[in-house]
Amino acid sequence: MSAVQTLPPTSELYTGRQLAARHHHLLNEHRVAWALRNRRKNGLSTAGAVFESPCGTLLVHETAFLTWFLGLSSRAKPRRLRTQPSMPA
Repeated sequence: MSAVQTLPPTSELYTGRQLAARHHHLLNEHRVAWALRNRRKNGLSTAGAVFESPCGTLLVHETAFLTWFLGLSSRAKPRRLRTQPSMPA
């Protein structure tokens, strides 16, 4: 049995293309499409950012998506530690 998500206000729901257009300085359509395609692996679904409309279109909750994208919550993308190369003595 799955938990029922409450819908955010419709003024905060956008298609991937609309979201990329609203935040063109941060996102592009390909990046949003990749995130939506891999939403179960990358944690976007658990962040509550994606809703499927009755016609099958994926709608994105803008605030939840940006919070996830910026790494502020529920991001499953592994981060690689940056190490400084050791200097020869």
